[in-house]
Amino acid sequence: MECKNCLDQLRTDYSYCPGCGAKVIRKRITMKNLWFDFTERFFNLDNTFIRTFVSLFTQPKDVVLGYINGTRKKYMNPISYFMIAVTLGGLFFFLQNKFFPNAMSYQFELLEEQQKGPSGIFVTDSVLKWQKILAEYQSIFYMLMIPIISLISRLVFINRKELNLSEHLVLNLYGYSQISIVINVLYILLIWNSKAIYYIGFYGGILGYIGYYSYYLKQIFSLNFKQLLLKILFFLAIGLVLYIAIVILVAIYLFAFTDTFKNLSQTASLAMNWAS
Repeated sequence: MECKNCLDQLRTDYSYCPGCGAKVIRKRITMKNLWFDFTERFFNLDNTFIRTFVSLFTQPKDVVLGYINGTRKKYMNPISYFMIAVTLGGLFFFLQNKFFPNAMSYQFELLEEQQKGPSGIFVTDSVLKWQKILAEYQSIFYMLMIPIISLISRLVFINRKELNLSEHLVLNLYGYSQISIVINVLYILLIWNSKAIYYIGFYGGILGYIGYYSYYLKQIFSLNFKQLLLKILFFLAIGLVLYIAIVILVAIYLFAFTDTFKNLSQTASLAMNWAS
């Protein structure tokens, strides 16, 4: 028998070619085969996904350190797992734009209640523009978050030599994807309820990421409560510094390349006239 990819000679009992690693195909194409090939190639959505999802809650150390130390078949690899999180995020924004345009409306209702007049209109418009940008480039935001969080976690654990920066990337691909998958699934299931979406995003997102990451890092690095508390505070402090730096850079960009500050100045003048 001959490999159809590299043309090497194969034994008839081989399932994979030892030369190129290609899977030996013996059956004709069916819908079942097409679906299996699609999920295997792009998402690997077999029992390894369920096993990985459950184990990242029950035994995250086994998943992360297992992959780093060479166990690559038991659990889904971090890139595939991350792509599922990205896909679910994209699916939510697609459903929102196509079928549920009011899915995020509750936050705008709150903004309108909290801020009246021109300033409220400006803030609401700004949030709406940011939301559209996030929806359009959500996959890029996802991919940018991972190296930033990985850098922070490496700095937080600078005194621990178990994992290098690349291994912290693996750690955060799994951790960030896990909580993103949960939140995006809840978003999709409750997309008809804008109030639920708001509270999931605001409270569930913050508490979910901080809460899960606390448990996640505690398990992986075998931290006691005091060590965990110090690491979390250090993590948040570095994150705050980076956040301020990003805000400053965004402000400089808006000032230099857009008319946002001009509009803000006009809005402030209108607000003063409106208040008087």
